[in-house]
This record gives sequence, structure tokens and C-alpha cells, in this order.
Amino acid sequence: MLDSITLDQLRMLVAIADAGSFRAAAKRVHRAQSAVSHAIATLESQLGIELFDRDGYRATLTDEGRVLLGDARRVIAQAEGLRARARSFRTGVEATLDIAIDPFIRLDTFAAALRVVHERYSQVAVRVHAAPMGGPLVAVRDGGSSFGLSVSDEFHDDALHMEPAGRITLVAVAAPGHAVTRAASPADVSDQLNIVIADPTTLTAGVDYGVGGPRAWRVDDLETKRALLIAGVGWGSMPLHVVEDDIAAGRLSRIAPQGIGPGGETPMPVYLIRRKGIAPGPAAACFRDVLLGAAGSRT
Repeated sequence: MLDSITLDQLRMLVAIADAGSFRAAAKRVHRAQSAVSHAIATLESQLGIELFDRDGYRATLTDEGRVLLGDARRVIAQAEGLRARARSFRTGVEATLDIAIDPFIRLDTFAAALRVVHERYSQVAVRVHAAPMGGPLVAVRDGGSSFGLSVSDEFHDDALHMEPAGRITLVAVAAPGHAVTRAASPADVSDQLNIVIADPTTLTAGVDYGVGGPRAWRVDDLETKRALLIAGVGWGSMPLHVVEDDIAAGRLSRIAPQGIGPGGETPMPVYLIRRKGIAPGPAAACFRDVLLGAAGSRT
């Protein structure tokens, strides 16, 4: 009996739940109310349960109906995904665009490029996931990501293109009153706790990039690092665009540790990583062209 359940019936279930009544759902889906009622009655008969309590003024989902509503939404989404993938095969436009991005990267230009992709290829599903350090390279090389955006030039792979896509500036900071802020410049931080971002990959196994001394705490994301720095736990280098408001507000102070660039600044190139020998689809090519064009206009 379950084989005879249709997507149309599931859509009626979702429409009623979202609209609040059979009548409102019928208007939303441009169907007669009797057709909506018949679809739900048939679905209830096939499932052997009641999906709606009809005793009150408004039909409300039963406990079983609330559970199955989530299942119905997932089935509909999967069906829409199947349809989108088939459409991508017909048109040559990829179904998904997967991008691994280092959290140190400025997001304004990146987001603007994705806005153009959405405007031109609204059917393409985009997945963006954070991948610090060697994460973008590994995501493209091994994980099937279309692109990676990295702020490090320490990682290379002959199977990958690394195209310049702008620059960011790292600045060394600590909380006001931290011992390192009172030290002479350039400051000796060899005995001070350094907060660094951990590499989720094995590319830097045995190598401590960006660690200013033997004492270091490793965290997975910038927000955790920023919170620890503001709390005065240690010092660390952060993207200037992330902490400039904290510096202006006095929550963080710039420092100049030994071994870091003048004034505690470190300019970092941004690279767009993609696989060699694989032509990007239309949406991927659009993203690349807009991003690199915008990056070029800012340098």
C-alpha cells in the first residue's frame, strides 16, 4: 500500500501544515478544497493513521502527523534534488557547487561572487564549509570540492591550480593589560601562551605554522580564538578585518612580537584552488571569474 503514496499527497500534507487549514492550503496550491481533503483522506487510509485532528474549528496535526510531516518534507526535498540533478544533466549546469573556505578569508567579495552565481544559476545548490590551514587543499584534492580558498602558500600539490585571489593582513593582538602588551617592541613572546588555529588535516603534522613559542593552545575556529584573546588568555595573530572593531573599541591591542613582520603585521596571499584537467561547469566558471575579477580590482 505504501507504494501508492504520491508526492502530491505529501505536498498536500505540507501545504495544510504550513497554511494552517484545508481551505488556506487549497488556495495556496490552486486546487479545490475537496481535492485537498481527498488527497489527505487517501494518504491517511494508506498509512493507517490519522494525520489531522478534525474535531476542533481548525484541523491540527496529530502527534503522528507532526512526526510524519518532517519525513514528508525530506522526501519532497529529495525528489526536488533528483529533478534538479536530472535538469543539470540536460543543460550542462552542475547541480551543486561545493566550496571549502579558510575562515581567515574576507567574506564580502566571496559572498558577492556567490550572489552573482545565484542570480544566474538559481537552480544550483551551493555548499560552503569552513576548512582552515590545509583543509581547502585537501577538500579539493580528496573531498570533491569544486574550489578551495586558502590564505596559505605553504601547501602545494601538482594536481591542483592555485590562482591568486587577493590578500589579507594578519595582525598580532592581545587583551589590554596582558603582559605582552607591556613588553618592549619587538616583544619576546617565547614564554607567552599563543592561541592558534588547528589544522584538521595531516599536511602540517609535526610542523607548527604560526606558533610563536613552545606554549600553544589549539582551537578549531576564529570565534573561539577571538574570545580567548579578548579574555586575556594568550596572544595570537588574527585577520585585521575580523578584529579591527575590537581594536578600535579597546577590547584588543596590537602587539609586535619578535619573528613577525613590522608592527606585528603579516600580509597573506589568498589562493583559489581547483583541480587541474577538469573544466569547471558554468556555475563554477561564473564564480571563479567574478571572484578573481573582483580580487584583481582590489589589488
